[in-house]
Amino acid sequence: MTDTLSPADPITTAAVPVTTPVTAVVVTRGRTRYLATTLRAVATQSRRPLRVLVVDVAPADERVGPVLDDAFAAVPAPAPRLSTVRAPHARTFGEAVQAGLDALAEALGERPTTWLWLLHDDSAPAPEALARLVRTVSNAPSVAVAGCKQRTWTDPERLLEVGVRTTRSGRRMTDVEPGELDQGQHDGRTDVLGVGIAGALVRRDVWDALGGTDPALGRFGDGLDLSRRARLAGHRVVVVPTAVVRHAQASYHGLRTARGGAESDAAPGEVDLDGDGEPDSADPTRSFPARRRSLLHQRLASAPLPLVPLVAAMTVAVAVLRSLGQVAAKHPQLAVAELRVALLVLLRPGPVIRARRRARASRVLPRRTLRPLQATWRDVWQQARDRRLARLEERRLVRAPSELELRELALLATRRRVTLAVVAAALVLLSVAAVGPLLSPVAAGAPLVGDALARTTTGLGDLWSAATSGWVAAGVGAPGPADPLLVVLASLAALLGGAPAAAVAVLVLGAVVLSGLGAWAAAGAATRSVVVRAWAALVWASAPALLLAVGDGRVGAVVAHCALPWVALGLARAVGVQRVDQVLSGISTARREVDEPDADVAADERAAAAARRVLGADVAPLGVRASTGAEHGEAGAEPGAVGAPHAEVDVVTPVRGVGVVPAPRSPGSGAVPVARPVTAAGDARSGTTPSDEPSVVATFVGAPDPTGSVAAAAGAAIALAVAVAAAPVLLLPALLLVVVVAATVPRARVRVLGVVVPTLVLLTPFLVEVGTRGVAGVRLLLAEPGPATPVEPAAAWARALGVPADPAGLVPAGLPEVLTVAWPYLTGAVLVLLAAGALLRGRPVARGVRVCWTVAAVGVAAGAAVAVLPAAAGADVVGPAWTGATVSLTTLGLLGAAVLGSDRLTARLARQSFGWRQPLVAITTVVAVVAVACGTLGWAWSARTGDAVGLRASGDPVVPVVGQQAGRSAAASRVLALTARGDGSVDWSLLRSDGDQQVDHAAAVTTRTLTGSLREPVVTGPDDPSAEVAGLAARLVQGAAGDVAHAVGALGVADVLVPAATDDDARTRAARARLVGVLDATAGLERVTHDSAATLWRVRPAQGDVVTSWARLLGAGQDVTDPGAAAVEVPADGRAVATTVPQGEGRRVLVLAERSDPGWRAWLDGRALPAADAGWRQAFELGSDGGALEVRYVVPHRTPWVAVLALTTLVTVLLALPLRRRRGMRT
Repeated sequence: MTDTLSPADPITTAAVPVTTPVTAVVVTRGRTRYLATTLRAVATQSRRPLRVLVVDVAPADERVGPVLDDAFAAVPAPAPRLSTVRAPHARTFGEAVQAGLDALAEALGERPTTWLWLLHDDSAPAPEALARLVRTVSNAPSVAVAGCKQRTWTDPERLLEVGVRTTRSGRRMTDVEPGELDQGQHDGRTDVLGVGIAGALVRRDVWDALGGTDPALGRFGDGLDLSRRARLAGHRVVVVPTAVVRHAQASYHGLRTARGGAESDAAPGEVDLDGDGEPDSADPTRSFPARRRSLLHQRLASAPLPLVPLVAAMTVAVAVLRSLGQVAAKHPQLAVAELRVALLVLLRPGPVIRARRRARASRVLPRRTLRPLQATWRDVWQQARDRRLARLEERRLVRAPSELELRELALLATRRRVTLAVVAAALVLLSVAAVGPLLSPVAAGAPLVGDALARTTTGLGDLWSAATSGWVAAGVGAPGPADPLLVVLASLAALLGGAPAAAVAVLVLGAVVLSGLGAWAAAGAATRSVVVRAWAALVWASAPALLLAVGDGRVGAVVAHCALPWVALGLARAVGVQRVDQVLSGISTARREVDEPDADVAADERAAAAARRVLGADVAPLGVRASTGAEHGEAGAEPGAVGAPHAEVDVVTPVRGVGVVPAPRSPGSGAVPVARPVTAAGDARSGTTPSDEPSVVATFVGAPDPTGSVAAAAGAAIALAVAVAAAPVLLLPALLLVVVVAATVPRARVRVLGVVVPTLVLLTPFLVEVGTRGVAGVRLLLAEPGPATPVEPAAAWARALGVPADPAGLVPAGLPEVLTVAWPYLTGAVLVLLAAGALLRGRPVARGVRVCWTVAAVGVAAGAAVAVLPAAAGADVVGPAWTGATVSLTTLGLLGAAVLGSDRLTARLARQSFGWRQPLVAITTVVAVVAVACGTLGWAWSARTGDAVGLRASGDPVVPVVGQQAGRSAAASRVLALTARGDGSVDWSLLRSDGDQQVDHAAAVTTRTLTGSLREPVVTGPDDPSAEVAGLAARLVQGAAGDVAHAVGALGVADVLVPAATDDDARTRAARARLVGVLDATAGLERVTHDSAATLWRVRPAQGDVVTSWARLLGAGQDVTDPGAAAVEVPADGRAVATTVPQGEGRRVLVLAERSDPGWRAWLDGRALPAADAGWRQAFELGSDGGALEVRYVVPHRTPWVAVLALTTLVTVLLALPLRRRRGMRT
């Protein structure tokens, strides 16, 4: 026998196969489930190889020789030369092939054959595969590598690839759609960039010249790399479409066990019920790291040398972006793999260098010769577009396979959209009617101000700095975390172009619309009735807790109210218990037995019988529900008894005519339905249901049955973080309720518990402050963000009905007294009645109703704690904080129970004969609608004619522009504002910008003034800095004797302001006039402006100069506590210093007009400066040296917290993106 291929047509029809001088090399890892099939396929070739070599790379000897002998013994023909070689140390396919060839040559001493036929253990060739390959290479001597068309291992077979091409960046393209049938549409291909190594016929001398495959590639990409190097070496690479190999791709699909092993031989065959060409047990994510590493290695090894640094840099950047994309695609394990693999490839340049050296040694053609065979980015875009359209069409057909069903679903969608549009329009009109006069000035840039809302004229940078700096800038400053609400406002302001005032305006003025839309979405998880959803949206939007908060400008309570429905919706979707739109399948209705007098009842009985045979349980198909006592509110029904409620089930649409039995679902669960074909014997096996035992015919199409969602859990996490940041009083109730939900749905426990992670990360500084205060930290949890405004809470029964405080502003004027008293409580009373009635519902919603009542109970308990524990210290009074957030939680629970109780109410009534139920439901419906109408229209009327909305928009500055300039200059000076009252008293405040700002308030600072017991706190006296400012203010009011310029300037005050009177009270105007006269006569103050808004005096001594800057430098020997000590202004930027100071003499001291705290740090040329004692002021010993001076407030662990917060936010947002998960990705 010779090694020369016959020029004749190798295909033969003779009984005895023709032997060809080819060595077939099969590499296996022990006795795998595929090996016997592959060897039998080799044995039945119409043109046999000269030698068959099986290389076993398993660590232990599993005796694959008998499998090889048995495969060829079963064929009545002379067997070729059979050999087995063990190569346990081979790491890759190429190394195994080379080890087998070397061992064979050493053992037998034969001259090698001209051609190698390379096969995996899971690649079974068709009978004429080798003959077709040999015929092709015989007719084309320039061909060095000939590949096969690859099909799937599954039945029916699907097309995998007919040659491979890549883009210039290495993106792999087969031009074959997933699950594509082989109809010869790609059989015209010949010359290609690469072929798969499985089934490839490779010339032996080319294999030796190229050094085999690249060992760094591992199990993937070796065929493409070998083909590419063969091309550049001057050889042709072709694909032979008539030569077919069935390839299981076990490594790609992650189907191989850790060691292969003989036990795998008994593994079942591949199952592909969905017909997509992939085994149903496949998990390509298992092989993703290895595939990604191969691709990155190929890119670095094949790039031109000058571009290698650029490719390496792009590898890191792309890895980060792809990692984020994997997170968004709900593949966190692949996100880690993206980064790890990229770093692994870049940190180990040795394999890349060796691969480039090997390729350079064999290359005779330039890389540009490959371009005609490479794909362009236009091809990539076209393929992505085609696949996207194919997926959309596939989902559309699966969702509703008939035009009738599509029309029904379209009708549902249209009805839903129209109702939503009507609800949104109604809410917009309601908002315009109530706050319309504020819209125009706010649109012009005027900030909103209210009883509980300070101005928000600061920039986005100042807002973010205040939210994360750990220093509250009000007055002379104080340490402590800012209200977490500021982080929410900063995020929204960034989305709105960096305008915090616009963010506040959108939240407050648009609260009714935003809350209504959120309630509409959340109600959709409990019912698909658009009428009930619209009613729920109006109830939530007109809740007194929201309307009173809007009227006072309580941003935190408003934000929490708007966010709570999204928390509920996210949790419902996260555990998979939401309602979805589905319609009865036309197949089901077509198969109804219309001739039977009671076909529906008979179908129910047969469905239950089939379910008992298969599942061993009493179930009822969804949509043909039994009429039970518990379902209709009758007490005493027990599961299993006559009239007891059936378990709610989901029905799976039959596929390929196979009968399907519904899987029982416990109430409130979202388990994936189990589809089982039923035979006559009742066994769950393949086949159809006999006519005498019909399968369940009530099937539904439309949205898929809910199974839980990571994206929804992430969305709930974001909403919960927003709600708790806006109202920290909800933190403990939220944690408790999340634990309750997690205990209710054990299968989604980890997903539910993960919802609280972003909240805890966001509130970390806040919680640390709470922990350091011990029991007193409870006040910080109960306090409301923003200005401290004690409010007299409503009675407990009123809070249970949704009213947190005095609701007089919500009642229109002119109503009878009886109606005036009952008006604010109508909607709450209806909610309580409906929620109580929902407790009588049966098992399908009983668990959800109980959870909703738990939410309401927790809200009532939290509201009681806020009402009895004073946590708000106002100017003259200490009292409870706002209870509105807890009342919103109570209302949420009651509304959820009411909506669940009303779900499918019409369908249940339709199954009952007319009686007392129908009139009762009609009356209740009318009362519910009237109550909502009274609440919404009454608020709008009171807002326009009464005092329901106390907000105002003022475009006039509180501090004149000339006064604001000093604060924005390098001096960073303050403004001392003195406000006269009608009773003769004067209030003082230190302003840093245009009036009192929202960022100047923090619950951590205001609650620090309360000491003593939680029930009866005591307000502490003023500390040293407050006492000094108060004393100076009293001195100015009483008419100071002597120059006050130095005393005022020592506080960093450059201007003194008397704002205009805010009311028309004659005593207030007279008191203000007296104060203005006194200040005009005060030495050291010079009036610089006077208008309708305010009167401003500049601090200017009668003799000499005064330093009014925030930071000043005192010379050696100066008394740091003396306001008149000679000083030099030090430029500052806000509350930080970054400047250069000259050298001086002696011991100089840097003094800041700020409260001293260990967090203040100063450096001179990078050297830390020691703190100095200057009373309550922060000071540092500078010495005589000059240099770069830096001063700032340093919060311990601020940078790690901000980094963790940013990472958590990014990951949560990406997880919340509603992207569809795919089983695997080809690279």
